[in-house]
Amino acid sequence: MKKGLAIILTVVMLISLAACSKTNNANTGNTETSSGNKTESTQKTEDTKSNGEITHLVMSFMTWTGAPADTKKVQDAINAITKERYGIEVEFQISDSSSYKQNMTLALSGGEQIDILSTILSGYNSMVQQGYLMDLEENDLLKNFGSGIVDAVGKEYVDACRINGKLYGVPNNRDMAQGRGSTAVATEYLKGIGYPVDESKEIVKVTQQEMDDIYAKLHEKYPNIELYRPTTLGISQLTDVDLIGGNAFGVLMNWGKELKVENVFTSDVYKELCNRIYGYNQKGYISKDAITDTTAVGELVKAGTLISYNTSGKPGIKAQESNLCGRPMTIFQTMDDFISSSAVASFPWAISINTVNAEASMRLLNAFYTDADLANLLSWGIEGQHYKVLDSGLIDFADGVDATKSGWSHSVGWLMPNQYITHVWNGNDPNLWTNIKNFNENAKKSAALGFSFDTTNVATEMTSVQNVYDEFQKSIEYGFVDPATGIDEMNAKMKKAGIDKIIDEKQKQLDAWAAANNK
Repeated sequence: MKKGLAIILTVVMLISLAACSKTNNANTGNTETSSGNKTESTQKTEDTKSNGEITHLVMSFMTWTGAPADTKKVQDAINAITKERYGIEVEFQISDSSSYKQNMTLALSGGEQIDILSTILSGYNSMVQQGYLMDLEENDLLKNFGSGIVDAVGKEYVDACRINGKLYGVPNNRDMAQGRGSTAVATEYLKGIGYPVDESKEIVKVTQQEMDDIYAKLHEKYPNIELYRPTTLGISQLTDVDLIGGNAFGVLMNWGKELKVENVFTSDVYKELCNRIYGYNQKGYISKDAITDTTAVGELVKAGTLISYNTSGKPGIKAQESNLCGRPMTIFQTMDDFISSSAVASFPWAISINTVNAEASMRLLNAFYTDADLANLLSWGIEGQHYKVLDSGLIDFADGVDATKSGWSHSVGWLMPNQYITHVWNGNDPNLWTNIKNFNENAKKSAALGFSFDTTNVATEMTSVQNVYDEFQKSIEYGFVDPATGIDEMNAKMKKAGIDKIIDEKQKQLDAWAAANNK
C-alpha cells in the first residue's frame, strides 16, 4: 500500500486482485444460516421489505484517483440487488487518496451522514479516540446483524481490531502479510536494457545490490524519465521495522521478534534507508517535484513519466500493478514476507457515529462480506460492461475495454470487504485466494500481533511529534536533504516534542498487553 497508503502503512501498503470463481459460484448472497434457519438479520430484511421501506445509507472509501467514471452505473447495479434483498439503498462517496482523510474528518466532525466507511489513511486508532466510530458490539449489533462477517474473516482477525477491549471496526479479507523491499518496474524498460524478464515469475527475488545495478542501467538508458518515486510508507515497506500502534513513534526492530520499543529515527536502519534514497536523488533518479506532486504513481507510470515505485509483495501483485499502470509490470523483492502487529487492524471497515441507522448499516456491511454478487460489483463492476468471464473461469476486461477505458478500474480490490468471494483476474493463479491465505500463514509474524495503542495519555505529544515528522519526513525520506544533518535536526525537535514519553507509554502498554496475553 504505498500508493496513498501505497499504503498504507503504512500502510500504505497498506496491498491482490479478486476471488476464486468456485467460491463465487457457491455463494449466492443467501442470508440464511447453514442449517436453513433464518437469522435475525434475514427476518429484519423481510420486515423492512414488507413495509415497503428503503433505508438510504452512505458508504465512503477511497481510490487512488477518486470516483471512477461509472460510479453511478455500478451504484445503481448494486442498489438493484440491495433494495430487493436487504431493503437498503446505498450511495457511494468516493475520494482520491490524497484528500480522503481530510474529507472524512470534515464530514464526520461536521455531523454529515456517513454510515459505512473504510478507515484507510484516516487512522483507525485516531478515529476511535476522536469518537467518530460506533462500538460494533453495543446492543449486540455485530452478533445480531453481522455474524457473517465473523464467519468470513475469522474471530482471531476480528479480535485483533479491538481497542481497549472494544470493537470499532472489522478487517477485510486480504493479504495481511507484506513482501518487504518490493519494487514494481515497468517491464518494457527492463527489456530496453536487455534484462532477461521471466514473464512466468510472479516476484523476482534479488539482493539490494542487484536492484541498485538494475536502476543504474535503467537511468543510463532512460535519463529523461523519472526512475523512482519514493512514498510516505518507506519505513514500513523497506525495513524490518514493526510500526506498533500504527505509527513510527516507537517501533519494534528486527521483524518484531522482541517486545522492546525503540526509536527508529535514531537507528542505523533508518539512516541506511535515508542514505540510499539520498543517493538515488543525487544521481537524478527522483523528480525535482516529487515532494509536491500528488499524482498517484500508477498514473505516472501509465503516462510514461515514471519507471518504478515501491509496493508490497504478495500473490497477485504482478497482475494488480499491471492493471493499475495499464502496462506490464515486473515485481522485484529484496526482503522477507512479514505480518506487522497492526497489519490486521490497519484499515478496518467501520460504522460512523453519524449513521442514520446502525442496524441497517451493519446488515449492509455484512452483505458486502457474504454476498458474492455485491462483492463482484464492488471490486470489478458490471459483467459485460467492465469485465467478462473467460472460459477458464477467470475474468478480464470486457470487449473493447482496457485499463484506460474502463469506467470502474479502481485497482483497490484489496480494500473492499471480502475479495475472497469475487472472481480472479486473468493473469493470476486460479487459486489466488488459497495462495494468499497460505502467504499470510507462512510469513514472519510480529510478536506484538494484535496489540493496539491507546494514545490518550500522550495525545499532546503525539500531535507535536507528528508535526515535527510532517515537517521533515518528505525532505529526508525523499532524498532532498542530506541525512547526515537532516536526521539529527529532526531528532532534536522530536525529543523536545516528547517522543521519549510516547515510547515509554507504548512500552508500558505493550508490557501490560503481553502479560494479559501470556506473550
